[in-house]
Amino acid sequence: MKKPRNGYLIVLILIFIAVLRVPTLANSPYEYDSWRQSDTESIAINFLENHFNLLYPQLNYDGPMPNYVQLEFQITTGIIAVLYNLFGYHYMLARIVPLSFFIGSAYFLYLIAKRYYSVQTAWITTLLYGILPLSILYSRAIMPESAALFFMLGAFYLFVQWIDHKRFWVLIAAGVFTALAISQKIPTVFVGIPMMGMALKEYRLRSLVRWELWLFALMSLLPPYLYFQWLSTIAEFPFVTGIATKHILPSLFTSIASPEALHFFAEQVPNAFTWYGIVLFIAGLLTIHWKKEYPIGIWTLAMLVELVTVVATIKFDYYLILIGPLVALLGGVTLGSIWNKLPGKVVTVIAIVLIAWQSYQLTSPLLREQHTVLLRQAEVVQAYTSTNDLIVVGTDDPSLLNASHRKGWRVGNTMPQDPIAELQYFVKMGAKYFVPLRGHIDGDDGSLQQYVKDRYTLIDVKDGYFIYKLQ
Repeated sequence: MKKPRNGYLIVLILIFIAVLRVPTLANSPYEYDSWRQSDTESIAINFLENHFNLLYPQLNYDGPMPNYVQLEFQITTGIIAVLYNLFGYHYMLARIVPLSFFIGSAYFLYLIAKRYYSVQTAWITTLLYGILPLSILYSRAIMPESAALFFMLGAFYLFVQWIDHKRFWVLIAAGVFTALAISQKIPTVFVGIPMMGMALKEYRLRSLVRWELWLFALMSLLPPYLYFQWLSTIAEFPFVTGIATKHILPSLFTSIASPEALHFFAEQVPNAFTWYGIVLFIAGLLTIHWKKEYPIGIWTLAMLVELVTVVATIKFDYYLILIGPLVALLGGVTLGSIWNKLPGKVVTVIAIVLIAWQSYQLTSPLLREQHTVLLRQAEVVQAYTSTNDLIVVGTDDPSLLNASHRKGWRVGNTMPQDPIAELQYFVKMGAKYFVPLRGHIDGDDGSLQQYVKDRYTLIDVKDGYFIYKLQ
């Protein structure tokens, strides 16, 4: 009778995790990280309205189409596009996709925890994973993070299953999952380090001559490499093309010593996992049984290396998410080790409540916030311009372009040293309207605002939501 009950409980935990996100599933992308969220959604819309080919992702900037971009393999956006095509443009549909991937990743984490520890530890781990602040935010964000977690955790679990049972098809599945994980977020490649550790432990030096391991490596690395190489030949956006070679590799081992990186980690790590979660994680890390649990230990160390190399350089909070499963797992190990006695159960419940409460305090303001000024300005653009009109927005952030469902340019990205010449160039290239964000222009000292005011026709809308007709 225990197995069915165990199965029912993990289903209830997964349902609970999903239900926590339901109240905000209808939110627009114009909240926290609106740039990345709205870009992701715009790719899905462009698949429907321009060119439905996963190998040709398109953004709305800078300039007229095609605007191909070198980003992750478009699994999330492809599914969103299909849902939009079947049921219409509804933000809830877009958010259901990453949420589904996240729930799948939570189940893989449960299986991993159950494999190395107890079923009680697996329950606690899964619950912690679902309530950490970073998980709350990015499990339902219209971004590829949830898909990356799903494929990374699936790859690790499947590789463990292959080590345990030596079924060839499981190794093939692990290779597919690893390739898909890397295609979503390149730093997921660090999951290969514990895999190498498991192979060396199992076969020692013979692992170097086992053909199935070479096949696994080929399946894992070649497809994402070819995909990103292909995109580099068509991409029109230098700010993301070659990001690893241009930004990460030159300062791979020095970024962590910079004041900016130290400040980032000091501020963002507690916001991502709470201080309670960090303490539980450290306690779990210090008590790892390396003989039995070495894959978990190696994986944790690998992801810590990822933090001090990749994340220290990029410094985006959502890049912390790849260590999130291990924060939850080792936190679950800490609490699971005291679960069997009543005082331990009480401590565990208190710890989970404290993490949940702090998570609510950290995430609730972000989940309630919508960029209403931006959305109102976008409504004005849609009301006074045509769908095919090219516009120039007065923001570096392209969210206004995405919210307006228009193509065009952002100020300060083509000729930042001469904004007036830049605008003249945009007009020459076909720009028809200039759209400040309720009168604001990023980086303008007043000269561009005055130039536009003196030269072009103002379309005045009440409350300061005006636009200029350029031609």
